[in-house]
Amino acid sequence: MVDVCAFGHITKESEVFKEVFRTFTAGPPYFFSIALRRLGSNVKVVTKIAASDLDIISELIDLGINVVVRESMHTSSFHTRYGKSLDERYIEVLSIADPFTIDDLKYCSEGKFIYVGPLTTEDFNIEFLIEARKYAPIILDVQGFTRRVVGNRIEYVDWSWKHEGARYIDVFKADIKEAGIITKINDPVEAIDVILEWGPREVMITSNKGAYLGVKGVGKFFSPFRVREIKGRVGRGDTCIASYIHARLKGMDYAKSLIFATAATSLKLSYQGPLRNDETEVLKYIKDNYSDVDPRHLPTK
Repeated sequence: MVDVCAFGHITKESEVFKEVFRTFTAGPPYFFSIALRRLGSNVKVVTKIAASDLDIISELIDLGINVVVRESMHTSSFHTRYGKSLDERYIEVLSIADPFTIDDLKYCSEGKFIYVGPLTTEDFNIEFLIEARKYAPIILDVQGFTRRVVGNRIEYVDWSWKHEGARYIDVFKADIKEAGIITKINDPVEAIDVILEWGPREVMITSNKGAYLGVKGVGKFFSPFRVREIKGRVGRGDTCIASYIHARLKGMDYAKSLIFATAATSLKLSYQGPLRNDETEVLKYIKDNYSDVDPRHLPTK
């Protein structure tokens, strides 16, 4: 059985990071599915790509990931510049792929989880979430629901139907900026409480420091990223939530799963591109770098 069915756009990207220009493949399901696969979970991807851009899924195919391509008039493509902080990004829109519909669910509805990874406000609608939730618990990376395309740029906005949509989400992922946009609260610990009230069972918020986790009826946790030099910011959140889901699928408790997620993400942050490490390497990294971490100790403001 498929562990996770992942829906979202795989993208053609370029960026200026630390004054270096590069082109690469990205998109939430790209980093998410590769991390799951390399850690040992079984993932299937449904994406929408123009016929001329099928080469961008070659890495997933080579890893043995089952990819269903729904042909689109365009492939989503973006150019990103970073500001003073790694959480400060300026995104230029080059093209956008077709949105997903409930008809796309027939290509992957057998997973233990369904992952929804929007890049813009138009990628998924409430009908998709309602129908998907009939098949499996939903993991949502909310980032796209805070990104509205205006001309050739991204404008950051509140998720307009968040109270209705969040009711269908089981595992909710946001970065600290997105959490602030949708809750109007800058403190991630307080933002978690607000989002949990909307309906999700688990809420993860990533930041430059690490990842925060809130679990309804259990408590809140924090684990840091520990990396000497950040060389690959793109895909941080996708890798973190994928690694967390893998750990939960393996039966780890919430605290250990969060440590596993931040350790895997720390490894990924040390190089560009998706996660290259397997589960054994992540566990060794935890042993070497996380023995002093108490996930119940939350950072002070």
